[in-house]
Amino acid sequence: MATSKTKKPASATSPAEVPTLSSTTVTLDALARELGPADGALAARTYAGIPEEDLVAEGTRIDSQSLIDDVPHFVASARRILGSLSEAQRSKVRMPEALLPLLVAEAGRLQAMKRSHDAAAAEIAGARAALEAQGRSAMRDGIAERDLCYDGLRNALGARRMARVDAVVGRADSPESLSRGLEALASFIDETRRADPAQDAQLLEDYGVGAACAASLRAAAQRVRGVGSVQVAAGRRVTQRALDLQDGRVAVVIEKILRAFRAARRVDGTILVPELNKAAWMFEARSGGSGKKAQPGGEKPPPAGPGAQGAAPPAQEETTPILGADL
Repeated sequence: MATSKTKKPASATSPAEVPTLSSTTVTLDALARELGPADGALAARTYAGIPEEDLVAEGTRIDSQSLIDDVPHFVASARRILGSLSEAQRSKVRMPEALLPLLVAEAGRLQAMKRSHDAAAAEIAGARAALEAQGRSAMRDGIAERDLCYDGLRNALGARRMARVDAVVGRADSPESLSRGLEALASFIDETRRADPAQDAQLLEDYGVGAACAASLRAAAQRVRGVGSVQVAAGRRVTQRALDLQDGRVAVVIEKILRAFRAARRVDGTILVPELNKAAWMFEARSGGSGKKAQPGGEKPPPAGPGAQGAAPPAQEETTPILGADL
């Protein structure tokens, strides 16, 4: 006799039913639309009492892009974990629901600031490169004009009369020195023409180093000096300090979220902790980790602190002071 088998439904908490999210399936913009704006009052309470200098110092430890890249998956991971918890388990994760939208908002602001900062930096770099190219071109043209004039004067006046030319022509090791040499050479031509308008002036014109050449030398000197004196304005829309400050604000919220999940996990080992990638090393050091994990993206590893050898007992997991830990 054939027997029928009734397939049991899978458990609602089966790990196979929990979607696996990657950093490519979620973005800050999508999270911001889904979670809505941050709670301004919560933000004020979160950062109250943390000196700006401490936030800046915190931000200098991590590259902005590492935080920007990590936050979407970190928030998605936190939401997935919270969604899989029972009500009793959720009560163990002691943090306000508005903390995740706050993190998304702070990371979104960091992303916008970095884009502005990088765009301005690229613009300045491009302007400087163009200015340097103009400067090199002006120097080449000035040296070429000087050398043509020098040989023309030698043909016109002879080698014996070139001693003064050699004395005034100078060097071309900087825009200013080349400019002075070009102007001095132009002055020599003018003086020579005035001193002997009948003979020398005609010889200079014969060899193309007369009045027109003097004017050309002065114009070349003006171009060389003008390009050499131009400075590219470095007034960026977003300063590095502002980026470091925002990095610190993002890090503070990540710390609070991690602290809440890690505390819950110490009580209930089935509660998972949201995942970080590039920025993980920074927060692993905060939880008493050994710090031996390879640092992704080349970030500087945190300095080794007391107790780096061996694991700390669960009740004393956090061994390094954390910004805002007493809030």
